[in-house]
Amino acid sequence: MDHAVYIVFSATPTGMGRLIRGATRNRYNHVSLSLSRDICKMYSFARIHRAIPLYGGFVVESILRYQSFAGAAKVKICRVEVPEPQFTYLRNHLERLWNEREEYIYNTPAALASLVHLRPAISKAYTCVTFVQGVLVRFQLAGVRETDSPTVGALEGRLTPYVIYEGPVPACAGDWGEDSYPAQTTTRYAVYTTARHFGRLAKRVLMGVS
Repeated sequence: MDHAVYIVFSATPTGMGRLIRGATRNRYNHVSLSLSRDICKMYSFARIHRAIPLYGGFVVESILRYQSFAGAAKVKICRVEVPEPQFTYLRNHLERLWNEREEYIYNTPAALASLVHLRPAISKAYTCVTFVQGVLVRFQLAGVRETDSPTVGALEGRLTPYVIYEGPVPACAGDWGEDSYPAQTTTRYAVYTTARHFGRLAKRVLMGVS
C-alpha cells in the first residue's frame, strides 16, 4: 500500500480561478489533498456547486472538476510520505471531516485576507490552503509550520522538493462520486445558500458559534 499523501496545486479553468491568479500573480490558485497517486479523488475546501461560486465548504473533489466545463486544468502534484500509523489516522481524520461536513464552511474572509498574508481565524472554517496546511502541520509532514504564510504560493514553495508531476491534469476513469459540483441548482437555491453561508460566517465571527 502506498503510504503517502498527494498535494495537488491546480490552475482551475474558471472565471474565479483566473481572477485569483491575476490578483496573486501565481501560476496556481487552488490546492487539494489526495490519498491516491492517480488523484481521481481529492479533498479540499472549495465551492460545492459549479453554479454557486460563493457557497463553499469541505468537499470531496472528483478529478472531473478539472477535466470538464471550462476546459482542462494544469496541475502540480507533490508526494509526501506518511508513516503507516499516521496514514491510518490521516484517513480517519478525513472521514470524520466528511461525516461532519455540514459543520465546516469555507472561510471567505481568510481567502481575501490571504492576499496580504493574513489568516483570520473562524471556528470550523477553512480555505483550501489553510486546510491542507493544517493537515500537514497536524501530522508533522514536509516541515510545514503553522506560522507559514497562508497562500498557495508559499505552500507551493515549501513543497518544491516533493514535486513528482507538473502538467495537464492526468486522465482518470473515475466518476463524480460524492462530488456534487455538477448538480443543477435554481436561482432561489443559490441565493439562499449564499446568504446562509455569509450569515454563518458572521455569526461565528460575532458569537463564536456555528
